[in-house]
Amino acid sequence: MRLSISAAGIVSAQGSLTHSFNSSLCEPETWPWPVNGWTSSPVCRAAVGMNSSLRGIARWKSLAQIALADCLGNEMPDADAPIFIGSCNGSADGPDSESWRRSFSPGGMLEDTPWAGKQLPIFSSSCSSGFHALYAAAKALEAGAKEAIVLGVDILSQINQSNFESLRVLADSPITPWQQNSRGFILGEAAVALKITSDNEIGDYPSLAGPVLTNSLHETDGLRRVVDSFSSAGPALVLGQGTGPGARDQAELAAFHTVIESGVPISTPLLHFGHTLGASGLLSIALAFMAHRESRVPLALSMPGEVASDGRPLLNASKALKPSDRMLLTSGALDGSCAGALIGNVGEKDRAQTTQNGQDTWQAPRPSGPLMHPTLRRIATDALARRPQRPPAVLVVRLQEPLAPPASAWFGERLLPSAVLEITPGFVSQLIARSWGFTGPALCMVSETETDANAWDLIPACEALGLSVARIDVKGTGDNREIIWSV
Repeated sequence: MRLSISAAGIVSAQGSLTHSFNSSLCEPETWPWPVNGWTSSPVCRAAVGMNSSLRGIARWKSLAQIALADCLGNEMPDADAPIFIGSCNGSADGPDSESWRRSFSPGGMLEDTPWAGKQLPIFSSSCSSGFHALYAAAKALEAGAKEAIVLGVDILSQINQSNFESLRVLADSPITPWQQNSRGFILGEAAVALKITSDNEIGDYPSLAGPVLTNSLHETDGLRRVVDSFSSAGPALVLGQGTGPGARDQAELAAFHTVIESGVPISTPLLHFGHTLGASGLLSIALAFMAHRESRVPLALSMPGEVASDGRPLLNASKALKPSDRMLLTSGALDGSCAGALIGNVGEKDRAQTTQNGQDTWQAPRPSGPLMHPTLRRIATDALARRPQRPPAVLVVRLQEPLAPPASAWFGERLLPSAVLEITPGFVSQLIARSWGFTGPALCMVSETETDANAWDLIPACEALGLSVARIDVKGTGDNREIIWSV
């Protein structure tokens, strides 16, 4: 089966998908709210045309619907067409627990769309969230769906700014990626919508291999494993992350070095779009889709420097693309989840190589270290005893609500850095994967509903494909939740 990208739409700091290819670049802006004296990053990348007064769910909804309209135009699919949504932080806008608890409910986002009123899960695993939603869409298509919509969206918000300041990963200005002096990134926002179709014939649309999902058990092994999955692909260019700081960039470059020829140029949307978190992987895919259609590199992917710190060439806008060229897109998230996909003239060999059906043996587990949240401590304590005899094909965690930081996680008005990572939903699935020594796909869905709505949802789609699924449900609210292991 051939999976193709037939349409894409974005709203971003460089405008729409067409605008990002054909217009001059927009500069960073100051934050749309007052900043404190401890702020290290005075600028951000807000989406073009967005009202600065829109916050929270209203901003989330507006970004999502603009991207869907840019992708689908007047040809909205019917309500039975599956949609898969990825987001790192949802619509969260404030530090209060109530704002965070409601931040992954997509109902308001999908008003005036075919999916209005549906209770849909949000795939959340830090900046790999969009790739995780794409993985679920690919499984639905393999199980028989004819088309699927994938949506990744994250907004600028004061709580996101504060949390990333706590992590000390924000830079004071945009700089060329993959340099030894990199201090971090500028925050951005975006929504990206993709229409994915299945067919058996080569058509006009670029095809897709993957995505491959894995996780880092020890340092950077996850990203290396992703890149190794595309060892025979021969990409013409690579869209990575380049988020910095310097040590993180060096690890990313080292992963590329394992299988990608040293002359293959690299780029990232991060420089001109900001780090768009859960939308970032899909943003790379949308830009690759357009590059394939236009047979050229957009100005928004052109890097100002000539080489990365290891000597690998950085992409510039003078590069022409041939119809046979392939583009490799990768992501390595702070929570340890890693992902990659191949876009372009993808053959059966490429798709077969990137088909994941689990692993044969367990790897060495990675100890969790100290944990602040009581529910996470229980999961870490119980995980190894609950590990199945053989590794599953897919590990899925469903959170009824995201974990809220306990009272001990606050230092004044700011969250402690470890707490910022712990409350990101994907931390739960990554914690179990590390505790088990599992390197396969480990996804987290936030959903108030306990049952799957239709046959195209991730778990029934995997089961229809004969894939074994280990499912862990974390139910309830508060600091002590019910944990149900279905493994």
